[in-house]
Amino acid sequence: MATWRQRMRAQRRLRDRVGLWYHPQYRVEELGETARVPGVEVARGEKILGSLAAERLLRPKQVRPAPLIALAELHRAHSASYLDQTAQPEYLGRIFGLEAHDVDVDPVLIAQRRQVGGTVEAARWAIRQKDRVGFNVGGGFHHAEPESGAGFCVYNDVAVAIASLRDEGFDAPIAIVDLDYHQGNGNIVTYESDETVFTYSIHGSVWSHVEAAEDEQYLLPEKADDETYLRALRDTLPPALERIGPGLVFYIAGNDVLRGDRLGDFMLSREGVLERDRFVIELARQQESPVVVTLGGGYSDAAWCASADFIRWLLTGEVKVAEEPQKSLFEQYAQIAQELDPFDLQRPSGEVIITEEDLYGDLTGPHHRSTRILDFYSRHGLEFAIEKYGLADEIRKRGFADLRLEVDPSDPERQHLTVHARKNGDEHLLVDQVLRRVTRPAPEGLEPPDDLGFLYIEWMLLQNPTEDFSLRDPQWPGQEYPGLGIGEQTMLMLFQAAQRLELDGLAHHPSRYHIAFIGAGQFFFLDPELQGRFEAIREALAPLDLTDAAWKMERSEVRWGDGEPVEWIPEDVVVPASERFFAYLGSRHYQDPRAQALERARARGIVLEPTQRTST
Repeated sequence: MATWRQRMRAQRRLRDRVGLWYHPQYRVEELGETARVPGVEVARGEKILGSLAAERLLRPKQVRPAPLIALAELHRAHSASYLDQTAQPEYLGRIFGLEAHDVDVDPVLIAQRRQVGGTVEAARWAIRQKDRVGFNVGGGFHHAEPESGAGFCVYNDVAVAIASLRDEGFDAPIAIVDLDYHQGNGNIVTYESDETVFTYSIHGSVWSHVEAAEDEQYLLPEKADDETYLRALRDTLPPALERIGPGLVFYIAGNDVLRGDRLGDFMLSREGVLERDRFVIELARQQESPVVVTLGGGYSDAAWCASADFIRWLLTGEVKVAEEPQKSLFEQYAQIAQELDPFDLQRPSGEVIITEEDLYGDLTGPHHRSTRILDFYSRHGLEFAIEKYGLADEIRKRGFADLRLEVDPSDPERQHLTVHARKNGDEHLLVDQVLRRVTRPAPEGLEPPDDLGFLYIEWMLLQNPTEDFSLRDPQWPGQEYPGLGIGEQTMLMLFQAAQRLELDGLAHHPSRYHIAFIGAGQFFFLDPELQGRFEAIREALAPLDLTDAAWKMERSEVRWGDGEPVEWIPEDVVVPASERFFAYLGSRHYQDPRAQALERARARGIVLEPTQRTST
């Protein structure tokens, strides 16, 4: 666990110096077993960010959601005919080493477009300040040329980002420092005639013999170790950057240089890779160049750990290689869920008594009163789960004792749970939840087209009545008391319940903007047009602290370009728990109307009015 000082330093840097971009749609399960690289880690983003969150160095809401790049922006770096070609399963199969019938086009292209969007947004953010590092926890698609893709790269995210910046007026020299094991042929070919972009690479595998207009390429022998690699880097990169004087550096921090990589034969250690990463960033800072980092390749079990080492250093300044990176909270809860015996979740406390109602309940019609929450969990089973997941201990850490769980499962439309506990001699209500199962009609494009089933959070209150609001724990709109600090754990526990009950997702109805924002990385509006509208609002409010943004929405200080207030529309949001619903959210049936609504909202414009101050 990180120290208090490290956590505070990380929070300060995350405010304005280090930005992280990610989206759950980066992950495509079917790419985990390609013909070329069996066992590719498709969840590396979750593992990197989850391990840092487990150290309490960042919170999910501090990770900026990568937008889905528009096709018009992709066209800045790729021809229209090539973009059409990428929609063919046969073509994508060659890029990823899969048979055409094994390629689901929509999620693959959505994942690539999201990662391109992450790099573009990181670049736009980075150039606003000289000491910024924008880190896309994905991307680095350096094998994609303007007219072709290869090596798991469909679109060239760095090339799209550079083209977008140029169109927006950024004219300073740009350097691409590519330290992936494989030579970045896509960047070399793209900038063959462009002297404003400098391409630099140290690699062990040559993919092209083309030379860019401003280019330095260094091929190292196989089995190159820390000493050999770092010596080449220190001898060649400083004079190159001093000569170029870049206004922005793109750094492809490939970890396929690590010892044991499935596609590389270098022998670098994690300590050597961290030294490499630090050297590049510190050299860029000497040049007063902001940096955009992308992951590039990495096909060993240690690859994601090395990226976590890099981000940990960016956030804390500590040079540390974690021996056993901590599992993310999601991974911890998923493991706990697997270990829980359904019998323990359903059995009553004390002596098992079978009543006449238990025997004949199905025959008693509408007067039957369920004795289990969601027709599955007994009160004793819920107590057992709360202890097993560690929620009870989290509450006790806040000074509470004598936890008392009450449940009322009698109304199928209002499954009520409360948790009371004592502190300083008084009993307080800490948790108040109303849950139910709901069904929603299958949207167009859902396969199979059966109705959707959700675990629905009708109401949830997590509060600590014994604390006061403070600068560290400010008041949100609608709050009477500060939060209890177990929101993420509670939602993960409910998500595991949705999966256990074989439902399609966990849903709720965010009554205010900040509630939707906090879950934006995992939850999606069921209505794709509302999702697009929400993303536009979030973009406009991005420069603000979330508390300030929440109050601006509450005070109607956010307006459309025509002066009309931007009203918050409280509609259902869902985190997918089933494969079919996850696939639908990545399909064109959802993504096309979402993207169209986003562009309409952007075109309409959003204006932030100054907060009205009242004198006393």
